[in-house]
Amino acid sequence: MAYTFVQGGHVRVDLFYAGAKFRTKRVIDMLGAMFFMIPFAIVTWLYGWFFLWRHLVTPNPSASDRLDLLLRKSRLLKWNVETIGFSPNGFNGYFLFKVLLCAFCVMVILQAISTFYRSFLEFREGPESEGKYLDRDSLGEGEEAYEGTH
Repeated sequence: MAYTFVQGGHVRVDLFYAGAKFRTKRVIDMLGAMFFMIPFAIVTWLYGWFFLWRHLVTPNPSASDRLDLLLRKSRLLKWNVETIGFSPNGFNGYFLFKVLLCAFCVMVILQAISTFYRSFLEFREGPESEGKYLDRDSLGEGEEAYEGTH
């Protein structure tokens, strides 16, 4: 999905986007990055962070703990990678999924920022800069022969 997005082949709702002018498309891309990608990633980050620390930190912090109690607990903080799951065969690597969920959110936020910036630069420079900041792969010599075959 990320590769397709970077190459400019991501599926969009073309009902409005296909017939829009160049600058309107860039505004749609900027608004989509700011109001869809980033909030989605932040909400997912918050849930992922909660699930990560709820199960991996020992002793368990409580929302009703006073600050001095939390500080005392933090001195004894241990990251418990032996999170027990529901798998009958004993898979204990659930902490990897929780860490990767948080890493995914960070990468989506970075991609949204780069999409916003790329769209802003293309908006500012005009239609002649379409695809200028897009890092497309090249098929090499005779590239036009391959257009539309994959």
